[in-house]
Amino acid sequence: MSSLLRLTPEDCEAVRGLLPYTALALIATIGAQAACTLLNERPGVTFVVPRHPDANPDGARRWAELAELIGEPAMVALAARFGGEALSVPVCKAARDELRARAMRAMYDRLTRVERFSGRQAIYEIGLAFAPITSRAIEGICTRSDDSGPDQPDLF
Repeated sequence: MSSLLRLTPEDCEAVRGLLPYTALALIATIGAQAACTLLNERPGVTFVVPRHPDANPDGARRWAELAELIGEPAMVALAARFGGEALSVPVCKAARDELRARAMRAMYDRLTRVERFSGRQAIYEIGLAFAPITSRAIEGICTRSDDSGPDQPDLF
């Protein structure tokens, strides 16, 4: 598995309380699908959002690139809200870590309950699937419950 879990709209809803403000603002502004595409394709990247498609040459190139990535309607909405501002696309580390942990716990449950693996063998298999990670870390993750973070009110 990749070390950076890809976010889906369903994932974002499931761990909403662990998402940073900027991710929530992107979801509210351009929609969950377009926001997830941006969060997955440009995590950690900061760029100035062009105000319109025929901006200066750099802005026009960025507009075209982003419109191809998230769609023209989402790009128009992004420009209306953030045009001219430097936007830092969040990595959403806490949310991605929690989703990874949930996947490990689900795999552990499946392996031990359905496939009747021993706990030790299940941890070994999870280690192979989610490497690099230690067996001790897997044990810690598999004994915790899900974390949805604090409840956050609707921003928009």
